[in-house]
Amino acid sequence: MPRSDAAPPLAADLELTDPVLIDPRRTWRVLDDRRLPALEPFAADVRRYGPVTVRETVWDAEDRVLAAAGVVLTRSSDGTWSIDRGPDSDGPEPLAGEPDTPPRVAVEVFLRGRALRTVLVRDTTTSLVTLRGGDGRVRAEIADVRVDDGDPDTTVLRSARWWALTVDGREGATARAAERALHDAATDPVDVPSVALPRGPEPAPERRGGRAKRPRSNTAAGFVLRVLDALRNDLVAVEPRVRNDEHEAVHDLRKVVRRLRSVLAAFRGALDRQATESLRASFAEIGRTAGTARDAEVLHAGLSRSAARTPTGYVDTETLRRIDSETAERRSTTAAELRRALDSEAWFRTLDALDDLLLRAPAGPHGDEDATVFTTRRIRHERARVGRQLGDADDDLETLHEIRKAARRLRYALQAAGDLPDVGKRRLGRLRRVQETLGETLDAAHAADAYRRSAAVAAQDGVDTFGYGALATAEHAALGQGIQRSWRVLARL
Repeated sequence: MPRSDAAPPLAADLELTDPVLIDPRRTWRVLDDRRLPALEPFAADVRRYGPVTVRETVWDAEDRVLAAAGVVLTRSSDGTWSIDRGPDSDGPEPLAGEPDTPPRVAVEVFLRGRALRTVLVRDTTTSLVTLRGGDGRVRAEIADVRVDDGDPDTTVLRSARWWALTVDGREGATARAAERALHDAATDPVDVPSVALPRGPEPAPERRGGRAKRPRSNTAAGFVLRVLDALRNDLVAVEPRVRNDEHEAVHDLRKVVRRLRSVLAAFRGALDRQATESLRASFAEIGRTAGTARDAEVLHAGLSRSAARTPTGYVDTETLRRIDSETAERRSTTAAELRRALDSEAWFRTLDALDDLLLRAPAGPHGDEDATVFTTRRIRHERARVGRQLGDADDDLETLHEIRKAARRLRYALQAAGDLPDVGKRRLGRLRRVQETLGETLDAAHAADAYRRSAAVAAQDGVDTFGYGALATAEHAALGQGIQRSWRVLARL
């Protein structure tokens, strides 16, 4: 492709009084090689800039799993990478990485160990025309864009072209006249012969194959599949964040996994029981690893809270520094273990099993039942399960933990009900308070136990453990208060 010495104007080349032109006002598809119309009659100054071509390569696996997921991984000619996650995203976003090393972290949730290669070479050639008023300011900008792409393994070339008009937002005569001229030139026959753009065979839309006939949306199976499909979207969005060790990513992954397991358990019978129970067990494995990593995060982040609960002067700076270092190392170690688990064959098989369940949609014994009737009955079952836990409750932490899990599953089931008739969603606030209060109580118990274990290790090294004991005592006191609060909150259920 030719590259003109006259490059399009940069923002720095425009005068300070020029407006900022951002999004195109209008675009036109152009199916041949016709030229832009004459624009000189509509502006005091028309400046044309020669074509600039940018080459990009699109990367995917051999079986095009990224295309099937609506994801485009691109490397530009300068070696930078970007990802476009589809029409619901904000467009391409840059990715960090070496020019010759594809950034798999962002797409491993789809690749699952598959090799990446170049599947498309794309040349985008852009020519710009700016229209200025008598005061020298830009009133409109026209981009003539042509995209030529093809598979590197074939000689097939596919081309597309369009004109885009961007204006300064003033709705002036220059912009209106340019829009009319572009519209007429793009849609009406032209006097000069036009040359059709080369068209290769249109690519068939990429789909995940083997999709079974979908159950009706108003059935129990249809309802559960909708919920699982939305949770799958949440899962593939948060998984790359965990790989990047982003803030709160482990917590968010743990929540999505818990929601998946809760939906699979609470709405048993809508889909094939063997498939859902096997998938639920697989998610339990990653859930335990994520739980360990999350507990380490909470302990590390809660050190300052623990110190604030102790009397002034009971915990010296050196003790806090030592514990902070220990908990930071533990957080780093467990986070690395979680990332290794996300690279394991077991995790890839779990993701494959979820996709397979959504594709095959194997109905269970209650799959054809009315969604409202089925959901209402199952949520009553979950509510009764919480009631049994409360009725048989003993005043110990294990009981509180089991009650919290039952209340959480009921809460997630109610949230999954979505726009179905109310089956107790007005109690979601109470269930959330139960989960938060019992969670804080169990966190205090975990912190007290962790400080005691750390004290034992420190004592073997000959370190003064008085500060450790003060922290453990403070958290133990918080635990006692938390148990009292927990039972008060539970009484309101």
